[in-house]
Amino acid sequence: VAGTYKVNTGSAVCSLCATGLYSTTVGAVALDACLGCPAHTRSDAGSDQLTDCSCVAGYTGQDGVGCVGCVAGTYKVNTGSAVCSLCATGLYSTTVGAVALDACLGCPAHTRSDAGSDQLTDCSCVAGYTGQDGVGCVGCVAGTYKV
Repeated sequence: VAGTYKVNTGSAVCSLCATGLYSTTVGAVALDACLGCPAHTRSDAGSDQLTDCSCVAGYTGQDGVGCVGCVAGTYKVNTGSAVCSLCATGLYSTTVGAVALDACLGCPAHTRSDAGSDQLTDCSCVAGYTGQDGVGCVGCVAGTYKV
């Protein structure tokens, strides 16, 4: 069976290719029939085709072909070919290959950012506040306003 190999003759059962390996060979007689999955992918033990190698968390792409890190401003929690999720409005992330929502950091007080923001300076002062983006914003002085 593909995804397995058996070194010795006799009635012993075949061994599964280990996690992170796969084999399309039927009747394999050596461990070297089990091939490594591409970078940033993993497979379950006994995998029998290249497409069983799925993108790990923090990476996206076509299973078995190639996976690239989630760009800054995004993250991906699960294994598979799903797209990376955007950090929500009011959050930003500079991390490439982020594996959890907590990579998305909150903007400073009185600022906001668009979904998928990838740097602190994307956090802009909200209406009624002024200052340097990403650093800090203060309320407009009496007699002035900002929309």
